[in-house]
Amino acid sequence: MPVEGFLPKGYVAPRSDTAEARLADAVRRLMDASVLTDADDDEMLSVAAALDAVSEQLEGKDCIRLNHGTRWPSREKMVQGDRDHNPVAGPANPMAPPLLVTVGEDDEVSAELTMRPIHEGPPGGVHGGWVASLLDQLLGIANIASGNPAMTGELTIRYRRPTPIGVPLTLRGRTVAVDGRRVETTGEIVADGEVTASAVGLFIRPNKARLDSHEQLIKERAAAKQDA
Repeated sequence: MPVEGFLPKGYVAPRSDTAEARLADAVRRLMDASVLTDADDDEMLSVAAALDAVSEQLEGKDCIRLNHGTRWPSREKMVQGDRDHNPVAGPANPMAPPLLVTVGEDDEVSAELTMRPIHEGPPGGVHGGWVASLLDQLLGIANIASGNPAMTGELTIRYRRPTPIGVPLTLRGRTVAVDGRRVETTGEIVADGEVTASAVGLFIRPNKARLDSHEQLIKERAAAKQDA
């Protein structure tokens, strides 16, 4: 049976304007610049030294300012798909595009995003690993929307044509079947009205012991930070 109270119709993932998200935006810009710049070797080395100094500022002496792993929200926020540091969806993670979703009719989820130069695989196209990551994350959020949060057991991707970078993409996902702890979910990526990739996923709903172990790890990380 689906779990009540997960991502109601009309839900829109929060657009974060926190300092952490602003920092991530700046790092995304830097990453794009680092793969596109025509700076010569001397300038690159000068910039690298400056960035090392910035990293040292954030790390603190002997990395004392660093947490023991990324920060996780409460279980209540997690079941709403709200995790700022998620590497695909999190606005505070510079690796992420990020992927911000909206819940529509029949619990279908959708997202609009544009992939960046740092995500390029083939010329002008998104790396296939990133295509899979986007769909994996999207299907996971679709399961949350339908009240069936679950973890990926199997993911089959069909790459129909290159998914372009620098072009608005539409992503859609939906839960199609639930059988006990097994959840089947499908999704696709669309560019210029054409499906570039589609996915079928088999997800397994975690049991209480698995959820409790996750929460215990989060508590241990927090305690390690306080004791440092």
